[in-house]
Amino acid sequence: MQCILIGVPHSDSSEDVATTWIALTRRVGNIEGVAIEWIAHSTCHDEGTPTLLLCAAAASDLCAEDVVAATSAALGVGTCELWASSPAILPLRPPSGYGGRLRLPARDGDPREEWASSAMKEWGLFAQSGLINGREVDALRRCVDGEIACMEKLLTLHRPDVRIGKDVMSFREISSRGKERFDLLLHPTSEAHEFVERVILGRVSSLVEKILDGRTRGGEGGDIEFDVGVVYSKPGAPRQGWHADGDHQRGTEDAGWDVKTGWRDRLAKPYALCLFVPLIDLDEETGYTRFWPASHRNRGLVGFGPVAEMTGATWDGRCRAGDVVWYDYRLMHRGMENRSRSLRPVLQVLFRKSWYAEKRNYGTDSVQHYYNLKD
Repeated sequence: MQCILIGVPHSDSSEDVATTWIALTRRVGNIEGVAIEWIAHSTCHDEGTPTLLLCAAAASDLCAEDVVAATSAALGVGTCELWASSPAILPLRPPSGYGGRLRLPARDGDPREEWASSAMKEWGLFAQSGLINGREVDALRRCVDGEIACMEKLLTLHRPDVRIGKDVMSFREISSRGKERFDLLLHPTSEAHEFVERVILGRVSSLVEKILDGRTRGGEGGDIEFDVGVVYSKPGAPRQGWHADGDHQRGTEDAGWDVKTGWRDRLAKPYALCLFVPLIDLDEETGYTRFWPASHRNRGLVGFGPVAEMTGATWDGRCRAGDVVWYDYRLMHRGMENRSRSLRPVLQVLFRKSWYAEKRNYGTDSVQHYYNLKD
């Protein structure tokens, strides 16, 4: 199977969009006996021109350009254009936008947990306001600043060959995948880790347990562990490439080609869940994380991140310090550039099934182990 994405210059009117979509799905159901399934539509602006996006699924041996031609004929326009073809469904922004679909309701109780579990299955992320207050943000920031300073001092002393902020590195405690961007894993005895265990865990454990279908550490039969780190970007850090922190696990199913229920009935349950806690306000100057909602559903979307931006399917994690963003470890995202003069620290809590060990994002050699061997 293949996913075919077509762009058509079109009116911005929601009524016109709906009318065109209905007409197309009725008029183009097959090409020379090969079935065409129209699975989604959206809108965006292509260099200022309002554009209707049409997404179809068809057999992989069908020529995508034939689908474009059939679409042009059915709509009576000659400006239909093939935007992309892929081996998996390309998630599009809903015609009415994401809106409240990606924000956790303020109410407490079971309905909120059910909402969170459903939203994570369908979209792979959601935001939550005010998980920690300003005083707690300040306390965490002091802890994190101290951890960063300590680790960079250790790197300078014991790994003098590493040019901090310039070289790619991957140690057991810290990694860097690009200029001025770092991922620091905090020790379980650190103050920040202790804060997560003492304060944050009690506020989120019911959500985590519902989404990951397990029990957090400390409970009877607990099978959910957590790691704490800080992702920080210094001034001048560029945009990251699109990526997912974790893969679809071998032998598990993705959502397949059923756009309506595949994410609910077929997609393997998440094995890891990431909680981002920004310790400063995230805006256009400081930068933030850009996500592609629903990209966790299919394993075949690696390399198609630019399509998300081209189609306006992204969701930007701009938020205030103390607000948080939750996301499935399989979800595609990218860190945006830091154009400010300030450090951008984001506390990261990885909740994971106890059988899953994070080996992809850090190395095995320790900064301090090297020093101890030389001592």
